[in-house]
Amino acid sequence: MKARRRLDWVNTIFMSSTPFLAVGLSAYYLITQGLHWGDAAVFFVMYILTGMGITAGYHRYFSHRAYDCHWSVQLFYLLFGAAAIENSALKWCRDHRIHHQKVDTDEDPYNIKEGFFFAHMGWIFYRTPQERSYKSVPDLRRDKLVRWQHQYYLPLLVLVGFALPTAIGALYGRPLGGFLFGGLVRAVFVQHMTFLINSAAHFFGTRPYSVDNTARDSWWLAFFTYGEGYHNFHHRFGADYRNGYRWYQFDPTKWFIKSLSWFGLAWRLTEYRKEHILKARLEADMRRVQLKIANAPEELSARIEKRMAEARLQLEAAYASFEEAKLRYRELKRSVATRSENARARCSIALDQWKLRSRQYNFQFQAAQARWALLIAAFSRFHAHPVA
Repeated sequence: MKARRRLDWVNTIFMSSTPFLAVGLSAYYLITQGLHWGDAAVFFVMYILTGMGITAGYHRYFSHRAYDCHWSVQLFYLLFGAAAIENSALKWCRDHRIHHQKVDTDEDPYNIKEGFFFAHMGWIFYRTPQERSYKSVPDLRRDKLVRWQHQYYLPLLVLVGFALPTAIGALYGRPLGGFLFGGLVRAVFVQHMTFLINSAAHFFGTRPYSVDNTARDSWWLAFFTYGEGYHNFHHRFGADYRNGYRWYQFDPTKWFIKSLSWFGLAWRLTEYRKEHILKARLEADMRRVQLKIANAPEELSARIEKRMAEARLQLEAAYASFEEAKLRYRELKRSVATRSENARARCSIALDQWKLRSRQYNFQFQAAQARWALLIAAFSRFHAHPVA
């Protein structure tokens, strides 16, 4: 049952007016004053800092505890997260944890099933019962820094979000430019980049890891959202500090967190094991086919599921053999340096053998993946008519 909503006039007026103010005032400023490199620089720097305050801070650290970090990093997240004008960390994380727990239901604060606009920003126009409950964030309610930011959220918003870029603008002789581009325009951009995750990432893209909710992976969306576009992966593996888990997937938030770990400022970076991720992909593929054949005759459905189960076992066995061969090769390679010259000569032969074996198992794994993909593609095109 849907909770009764009451309009929040302050949020409604603010969220509706700021995009128009940003466009109108910045256009007038550029026409009358022209563009200065400093205006572009302060926009870019504040955009990155406040965006990381949200994605690396509010989202992956405070909401999901995907890693641990130094108190100074937490303070940075809270200061620049406040400057993003997306509420205090306590409220933001409360809503986000409820979203993950109740995704696509009436209790989901930004439920995509109520429409794209509602999920994007319409939900902010209303007060809901969730605003009176912090049951989902007991750890944050005990956090002194989080409580401090929550108490002084508005002053921090003004100081870091507007006074700071204005002061920087004054250094190059254009305080109004700093205020507009480092403050107002930047805030609107950061807000709507965040909102795209609630809307577009539940609307466009693929669902390779789970078909049980609307979250989707969109590689192109990652370029606009600090790497948050791999949203289906995130909903399946929320405790992972990465959204784009492959090395080549664009996820600057992941790279930022990883770089913090190199300097001892972040640790316990949670990464789900590759076999768990592979298992999720296979389960999602099988689930898609099961939905397709739901109305097929029982005997045909059983044959298809048996075929998929056999192919899955072959793929998982090939992967396990490949990973074992890689592990043995790496262990042997490390041990070579500690052996005598004669032993190293003997080990080099074994090393070459395990290297060759790794390549063979990799080839078998790739072949099993290709067979699986063809099988799933074939069954996904299946159209069953209801049994009379």
